[in-house]
Formats: sequence, C-alpha cells, structure tokens
Amino acid sequence: MYYFIYKTTNSLNGKYYYGAHSTENIDDGYLGSGVALKKAIQKYGKENFYREIVEFCNGENEMYLKEEKIVAEHYKKEECYNMGVGCKRSR
Repeated sequence: MYYFIYKTTNSLNGKYYYGAHSTENIDDGYLGSGVALKKAIQKYGKENFYREIVEFCNGENEMYLKEEKIVAEHYKKEECYNMGVGCKRSR
C-alpha cells in the first residue's frame, strides 16, 4: 500500500489542491475529493489537471498528520481549492 501527500494543479489557472491518498496502484488517476476541486474538474475538464506526489508516508496516521501540516503551510484562499486548513482524521 502506498500512502502519500499529493498536489493537484489546474494547468489553466494555477490553482491547486493538497490531499492525502492511500492506494495499491500509484497510477490510479486519483486527483482528489475536495468539493471545490471536484467542481473545478467538472468545469475545466480532467485533462487540465495534473497530480504530483509531494511526500510518501509510512502509514495512514502519518499521512494525515503531514497533510494537515502541508495544507496549513501552503493554504492561500484565492489560489487554493482546499476549503480550509486542518484535517481531523489524524486525531
């Protein structure tokens, strides 16, 4: 199982989304599940988004803790599809 933090970016406007994902298939095409991100994918088309892996983690708890930290460090409301800072799954 792979556990990682990813960044999905809209190649048309530069807006981004940080998330956590666990999967058996690292190339599963997953872009994220955030509400604003999903709306943007519908509007602009999946082909205009790309995902990059920011950091691999050793397990689910570590993954969610790192996601919370990374979103907090990089959150800029105007530039970001994340709806806010913080992830409660790690607690």
